[in-house]
Amino acid sequence: MNRDDTLVKQLTQDTGCDEELASLLLKFTSGDQEGAKRILKSVPKDIYILKVKFITAVSGYYGTLFICYDEKEGIIKRYIAIVTDDQEIGKIDIAKGWREFEEELYYFLRNKVIDADRVEQLDKLVNSKEFVTKIANIFQAGKTVKNDKIHNFINGELFNVFTDTNIAVKFDVELTDAFELNKGQVSGVEEAEEVAEIEDVGMNEAQREKNRAGLVKDQSLIVLKVEPVLSPVKGTEIKSLEFGDEVQVRITDERDIAEYLAELLGGKSQDVRVPVSTKIVEIQELDDEYVGVLTQFGPGIMGMFRVLSDVKVVTAGEIEEPGTQSPYKIREINPVIVIGGIVLGVILFILLMVLSK
Repeated sequence: MNRDDTLVKQLTQDTGCDEELASLLLKFTSGDQEGAKRILKSVPKDIYILKVKFITAVSGYYGTLFICYDEKEGIIKRYIAIVTDDQEIGKIDIAKGWREFEEELYYFLRNKVIDADRVEQLDKLVNSKEFVTKIANIFQAGKTVKNDKIHNFINGELFNVFTDTNIAVKFDVELTDAFELNKGQVSGVEEAEEVAEIEDVGMNEAQREKNRAGLVKDQSLIVLKVEPVLSPVKGTEIKSLEFGDEVQVRITDERDIAEYLAELLGGKSQDVRVPVSTKIVEIQELDDEYVGVLTQFGPGIMGMFRVLSDVKVVTAGEIEEPGTQSPYKIREINPVIVIGGIVLGVILFILLMVLSK
């Protein structure tokens, strides 16, 4: 195994990302493993992990639920249900970290007797569209999760299975990202690669690139705030551009990871953000004659901005016009204007002296 393969394996093991992404990120960061980890650690945490313990007072069931809901994709990524009459399940503490909680549930499943019929009922419930819709209304990015809402939701769903007049529930919620969730887990990577190879047959390179870009858009790691470099005279109207075209932008995002990426991409010079090229992935029409533009800098590294559809921007190979330079630059003054101003000032001074006599 060569050095590159070793770095890929190590990054995969340390972060939970797949080998293809690990390889792409290491190429993007020129082999900087810590830089690649920094990018992955900056991925938004959009997976809600719901840990539940419950007891049905009348029927005497003990149970646990472990549900991983991916808010970005709107699906349940991982799920475990246990229903039993063994009180030992009560010793599993929901206050523990989600990974330890999950491992203890797997241990219980391997070593204890469970009620298979009740578990099957819970499986059907959790995998239903109605359940996903309900959980999507509770776990929404940027919104505070209300405990009473979760409690009522869990009680209502469990009542559908146990029809018990009194169900005691305890729960806890954690947030994580897809890579941390996959870390140390055996997934269907080989199967997915086989499917991808079959679908890849018969496509030309442009089609393959577009499909890959579409996949990256759906699995974006980081979305940076950027501003296009404008060129009102010589530029190209943004609405006339399409997938694969390159535009010049400045990375305006102020997060720490943006600082690192701006330096890595050449978008920063002496603490000033300077233009850098990025490829257009998608241009979407918005309200009020605006368009939203999604671009790609590297594997999963995206940029996003919003402008009027008739705005002209600098594309690859074009030069920024003087009137659209960065506000950090000082505008040069014509020396003829300076000299003329001095002469005029002298004449006015002489006139004032004459009139005052």
